[in-house]
Amino acid sequence: MARIEILEGGDGATTIRFADKQGVYVNPCTGSVLGQQHQWGGFFGSVEQLHRLLFIDDADIAEFIGGSTSLVLALITVVGGLIVWWPPNLKALKSALTFRPHLTGRAFDLNLHRTIGVYASLILLMSTVTSLTFTFEWARHAIFSATSSPWPAPKPTVSAIRSEMLPAETFMKQTLSLVAAAREITLTYPRKASSPVEIYVIERNAPHPNARTYLYLDPYTGEALRFEPYATSSVGNRIYRWLGSLHTGNVGGLPVQLLLFAGILGVPVLAYTGIRSYLRRKFIAREDVRGLQARVKTISSETSEIKVFELYSANRVPLPAFTPGAHIDVWIDEDLVRQYSLCNGSDEKNRYVIAVKREPDSRGGSRAMHERIAEGGVLSISTPRNHFPLDLSATHHLLLAGGIGITPLLSMARELQKLNASFALQYFARSVGYTAFHGFLSRPEFRGKVRCHSAREVDALRLYRRKLLWHRPRGARLYVCGPRPFMDLVEEIATASWPPQTIHAEYFNANPMAYAGARAPFEVTLALSGGTYSVSADKTIVQALEGRGIEIPTSCEQGVCGTCVTGLLDGEADHRDAFLTDAERRAGDKIMPCVSRAKSKLL
Repeated sequence: MARIEILEGGDGATTIRFADKQGVYVNPCTGSVLGQQHQWGGFFGSVEQLHRLLFIDDADIAEFIGGSTSLVLALITVVGGLIVWWPPNLKALKSALTFRPHLTGRAFDLNLHRTIGVYASLILLMSTVTSLTFTFEWARHAIFSATSSPWPAPKPTVSAIRSEMLPAETFMKQTLSLVAAAREITLTYPRKASSPVEIYVIERNAPHPNARTYLYLDPYTGEALRFEPYATSSVGNRIYRWLGSLHTGNVGGLPVQLLLFAGILGVPVLAYTGIRSYLRRKFIAREDVRGLQARVKTISSETSEIKVFELYSANRVPLPAFTPGAHIDVWIDEDLVRQYSLCNGSDEKNRYVIAVKREPDSRGGSRAMHERIAEGGVLSISTPRNHFPLDLSATHHLLLAGGIGITPLLSMARELQKLNASFALQYFARSVGYTAFHGFLSRPEFRGKVRCHSAREVDALRLYRRKLLWHRPRGARLYVCGPRPFMDLVEEIATASWPPQTIHAEYFNANPMAYAGARAPFEVTLALSGGTYSVSADKTIVQALEGRGIEIPTSCEQGVCGTCVTGLLDGEADHRDAFLTDAERRAGDKIMPCVSRAKSKLL
C-alpha cells in the first residue's frame, strides 16, 4: 500500500493507492469496496498522465522534460507572437484586439488568429509561468529568495528502524490530534525504511486546495518528527502553494476554471487558423490575370471614333464564360493595360467583342488600340471579371447609356431580351453618327424597348432624364454607364427616388477628386506581413509599397476597375475611387490603394 486519501465526514470515498498505481475506492463508513481503477485510468486520468509525462518512470526527468517543453513553446509562440503582432500605436492596439466576424478568407483567419492569440496568450503565459515553480528548482529558489523566506528543510529521517510499521489508524489519530479541523488527509507510506510517513492536510478554512499542512511521523512509533502548519509557513511557501493552485484552476472558482479552459481551447484555434492562413497563401495560386492569348479576327469602325474588335482564342484554348456587364484587361504593351467591357452576348462561347473609343486626351491606351492593333495580331488578355452584374431578381431593368458607355449595357440588353425580361434601354449620344451599334439596336426585336437620343440641348436632356427617373417602378433596378458628367447627373436625379442599393454604375473615368484636395502623408500597416510603411504626399499607397518591394496587383490605377480593391481592418480611408459604392465606403472595410488615401494617420 502506497497512499490513503480520506475526506472529512464521508463526503467521498476513501481512496487506497498501491505501489502498482492501482486504486481501490472504499466506503469510509462501512468499509465496503465500491470499485477500483488505475490511477491514470479513464479519460481524465489518461489526459493527466499525458500532460505530466507520467508514463516516464523517473518523475524528475518527466517534470524537467515537460517544464522545458512548455517554457520553449511559450517563448516561441506566446512571446514571439506578441513581438511580431505588437501594433505601432494605441489606436492600432485597439483594432488588433477587436474581432471582426464580417471578414472573409485570409482576412478572417488572420483577424481570428490575432484576437484569439492575444487573449489566449495571456492565459497560456500565466499557465506556463506557474508551472515553472513545481518543475524547476531555480524557479522555487527565486520565489523564496525574493520573499526572504528560508528554503524548506529536507524531509526528516527515522533513527530506529523496526520490522513492522504501525497501522494506519494510529497515524490518523495522531494527525487529528494535531489538526482537528482537517477536511482532507492524504497519507503516503515511505518507500524506504528510513523515511517517515508523510501526511499533508487541507484544513476546513484553507484559502485554496493546495494550502497544505505537513506532518511527518515515525512509521514505527507514531512520534511526530516534524509538524509544519500552513498558517505559520513562510511567505515564499504560501506563494509557491498558491501558484500551484492557480495553475490547476483551484483559485477563483468556476470563473477562473472557465477562463483557463477558454485559453486551452485557443490553442487548437490558433493552430487551425495559422495553418489555414499559411496554406491559403502558399498553395492556393493567385489567378493569372494575364493568362489568355486572343487573336484579333476582325476590326470594324462602328463610328468615326469607335472601333470594334472581335477576339478569338489564339491557341485553341476555350475562352472562359462571362456574364453581362463583365470586362477584360487588355495588355497593349508590357506596361500598358486597359479595361474594356464585353458587348457581345454571354451565350457566345467562342469569342469576345470589345468596342474602343479613341479619346482625344488618351493616355496612350485607346490611341494604341486604334493605331497599332491590326487584324491577325495577338493580345494578352485577362479572364473576364464582373463588377457590374445584372440583378435578375429585379422586376424591371432601366439601362441608361451615355456614349461609349453603351458597351456593357449592350450585353445586358442582349441577355434581357433573350430571357424575355422587362427592360428599357435609353441611349444618349451627340448625334446619330456617334451612336454606336445604332443598326443593331434598331432591329425589330428591340422596338419599344430601346430609345436613342441625340443632338438634344443640355437643359432638354436634363428635363427628360428627370421625368424618366422621377418614379421608380416597384422592384426595378437602374444601370448607368457613360462619361463622368453624364453619370453624375443621372445619379444626382435618381437619388431622390431610387434607393442607393438599386442604382448600379460602371465608371470609365477616374473620380475627379482622385487627384484633388489635400494630400497629407500617412502610414499603412500590412496585416499579413506586419510591417508599417510611410506614404508620402506625392505617392499613392501602391507606389509607396512598390518602392519597398511589395506589389499590389493593379490595372487602371485610376480607381475604376476594382483590380486592387483591398481589405481595410482599421483606420479611416479617404476614398477617391469611382468603384466602391456608398454603402461599401460607409462600411469602411475596403479601400482602393491605387488612388485612395487616409484621413487618419494610420491605415
